[in-house]
Amino acid sequence: MAKKSLFWSVTSILVLIVAYILTTTVILPVATKNPLPEAVLPKAEVKADNASKKAEKSDNAWKKPEKAAKGAKKAENKVQNNSDSEGIVTNSKDDLSKYFELKKSENILRSRYNLSSEDSIYLVLDLINKIARLEMKGIPLHDTNIKEVWISNSIKVYHTDALLHWISQPFVLKNAVSTIERIQFLVKNAPKDTIEANKVDAIPVPRRTEDVYIIMNFERNLQLVIQQSETSEGADKLRIDSLKSEIFKREAEKSIKALSTFKRDAVIPRIVITLPKTDAITIYRALPQKLKMVLRM
Repeated sequence: MAKKSLFWSVTSILVLIVAYILTTTVILPVATKNPLPEAVLPKAEVKADNASKKAEKSDNAWKKPEKAAKGAKKAENKVQNNSDSEGIVTNSKDDLSKYFELKKSENILRSRYNLSSEDSIYLVLDLINKIARLEMKGIPLHDTNIKEVWISNSIKVYHTDALLHWISQPFVLKNAVSTIERIQFLVKNAPKDTIEANKVDAIPVPRRTEDVYIIMNFERNLQLVIQQSETSEGADKLRIDSLKSEIFKREAEKSIKALSTFKRDAVIPRIVITLPKTDAITIYRALPQKLKMVLRM
């Protein structure tokens, strides 16, 4: 009898440990709602906002004498306003959704307008129309159709002002890891004489490009993953799998650390897009070191 009780007690403890590990490593990373950090507005825009607020205050000061005269009119139009408000309430959800979409469009247009004054290529990631576009000074340079889009839950749950603040300014690239080089070099030995030089091809044949898997980490806690639509095989598949395993290992380390601290770090919001291999290579190698990206979603 004592052995049975010991067996069941040990079994229950092991089940609790396994359940806790699964919760911290599987459930929490999926269900965590990350707070999206607000974008920091440039000083010029902050000054403009402050100036507009001061102008509104001065206008309100001049309008105070007029409020007394309008008080009588409010009582007369009260019945009519009540009937109008009923129609507004019925369409309030639609109006809010339209307002939300208009604010997102306004943020995107403002970001693209600000980037058009810079002498650098930037990336416009349109997840609604599934287009990845390289632009410079507002002129499209290269358009790519996105085959598939995956957005993490930590971004999907934010359809409020937090999302508007998050995408209000371009995202700036911090670092990137890829299976291919950003700049490709071809090393050739100089010929010893004219006879050997004539034997060499005038146009060197570029070497084969490996399969593409790119991880780009941006400011304001965003990670963009670009993968190719073609199937990888052999050494290329092993290279991509090793890069994916590094990410999984980091998340596992966070979960193991959570076992001792009982607090897990928030999962990084991630967007994964699938492109044809040639387009993924073109976009990655055309991007500048300090890439700025406009996100539409």
